[in-house]
Amino acid sequence: MKKRILLILLAIALVAQFIQPDRSVPASDPANDMLVMTNAPEHIRTMVIGACYDCHSDNTAYPAWAYLTPINFVIQGHINEGREKLNYSRWNEPSSRAEAYESAEEMTKGKMPPKDYAMMHGHAQLNATQKTELMAWFETNMPKKNKKKSDRDREGHGSELR
Repeated sequence: MKKRILLILLAIALVAQFIQPDRSVPASDPANDMLVMTNAPEHIRTMVIGACYDCHSDNTAYPAWAYLTPINFVIQGHINEGREKLNYSRWNEPSSRAEAYESAEEMTKGKMPPKDYAMMHGHAQLNATQKTELMAWFETNMPKKNKKKSDRDREGHGSELR
């Protein structure tokens, strides 16, 4: 009986491997890439590609284990979420730059690159000097987000207009 259950579970696991998430990405012009448009130095390019591009660009390098079901759906979900929030491959689109100013802040808080990602990807592990240099570059080169009128009103600015 146990052998039969194990064989059924194995069969289900094998069949599940044929079910893969959608990894298709619309074509993008390399000239619209953030690193090209900002003319980033080579050492910055290396750090950004290693620590950010798998989730925040259309140029994802999938490791072999990213094709195993159900792990593949979790990974693709993270990638889709990252691209939706910030996509360095589509730097010409305002929606891709809307949250870019937070790049340095997220690194300062230790949220980016995520620890679990960095642990599994050696190229995403940045030392303190690299993090400081990359944060400074992001602060200098990423557009600042303009505060909304409602945010200024809450801070007491613009109350004279009421």
